Amino acid sequence: FARLAYNNYLFLDITGRNDWSSTLPSNNNSYFYPSVTLSTVFSDMFVLPEFVSFAKLRAAYAEVGNDTDPYKLSSFYTNENPFGEYPVLTESSLIPNANLKPEITSSYEFGVDLRFFQSRLNIDATYYSSLTKNQIISIDADIASGYASKLINAGEVKNYGFEAILGITPVRNDNFSWKATFNFAKNQSEVTDLGGVDYTLTERNSAFIQAREGGSISAIYGRGFQRVEDENSPYFGEMIIDENGIPLRTDDLVYQGDYAPDYTLGFQNSFRYKAFDFGFLLDTRQGGIVVSRTKTIGSTSGQLKETLVGRETGIVADGVVQVSDGVYEPNTTNVDARTYNNRYYERDNVEAAKYDASYTKLREVTLGYTIPKRFIKQLPITNARFSLSGRNLLLWTENPHFDPETVAVSGGTLQPGIENMSYPSTRSFTFNLRVDF
Repeated sequence: FARLAYNNYLFLDITGRNDWSSTLPSNNNSYFYPSVTLSTVFSDMFVLPEFVSFAKLRAAYAEVGNDTDPYKLSSFYTNENPFGEYPVLTESSLIPNANLKPEITSSYEFGVDLRFFQSRLNIDATYYSSLTKNQIISIDADIASGYASKLINAGEVKNYGFEAILGITPVRNDNFSWKATFNFAKNQSEVTDLGGVDYTLTERNSAFIQAREGGSISAIYGRGFQRVEDENSPYFGEMIIDENGIPLRTDDLVYQGDYAPDYTLGFQNSFRYKAFDFGFLLDTRQGGIVVSRTKTIGSTSGQLKETLVGRETGIVADGVVQVSDGVYEPNTTNVDARTYNNRYYERDNVEAAKYDASYTKLREVTLGYTIPKRFIKQLPITNARFSLSGRNLLLWTENPHFDPETVAVSGGTLQPGIENMSYPSTRSFTFNLRVDF
């Protein structure tokens, strides 16, 4: 590690680290971690207008390596349940790879930190981009080979995004102050190379989070409804209904959406009046989808309010019936609600089970009171403050049945974008007393 500074306004940080991993082949087991960060404080370097309190630019580049788990280079036997006194050894179902290379992630970022009017207006913004190469992944193998999967180096994934914090202090005096902070973030991922294979990151409730070339690492695939694909047809995009009045489903997995949001936004306000302080935080997530097992089970069981429609009159599905090759006409078949909902919301139909994951939350509210020093000057304490706070107090969302922030947990692993019969989210209230001696 080295840190260089010039005139207290130009700074250069350099780091270097090398790892040798015992889980990689001896000819590929070394990988280097370099990083370089350059920053300059322009407000100290030049004479700027008086309203500029501080100005700093920064740029950074870094690389990070990664290895794999043990016993991935050659075949080995696992000891299964013994047969009496005799051990039973079974070959691994994974095809090893003796030529693995370390994963390498290279990233860079550019940022700016600006403060104006004696730091009453602050802007901190960052653009970043990272590229991961030679990912060590396990892909499916033909079961006829006697193996279930094989280990390869493949994949090139790019992540890039923008983050910004805007701080404003509209009022600041001895008796009253008001500070507002906005926090914005937007991240995108792109799978630029995956060796020609589709890689399933996780699966739950027939929803597959898959990495595909040209897509993102947060894309959700699953079966959906068959639709008219002829762009010249007046019914383009309409669902195709079978002769029994039930929408047809696709045989293949199709793209259903992305669980990653388009952006997130936080808005925090802090007020102080003499000895009292008050603050609240709003969180917003815009975009993305969540696949819900609550919707699937509740709808096929007739427990959700959506299934009230048509219980007395039956349901005529919105869509078209194919009368001949490329020729369609509007559907007119009436189906009883129970049959329709059981078929429409079948458990492997991901399209029927997804919701918009957008929400806004009143994340936190805090009210506090600091006891004036004149009341405690005879006591052996220097400061005392009471506060009452509440978290997750209100939720605004188009999702009618669960908190979109909820994610499924399987085998101790979080599965973002998938909801699995989740419990209701909870509010919490806290009373706090802080005393300094």
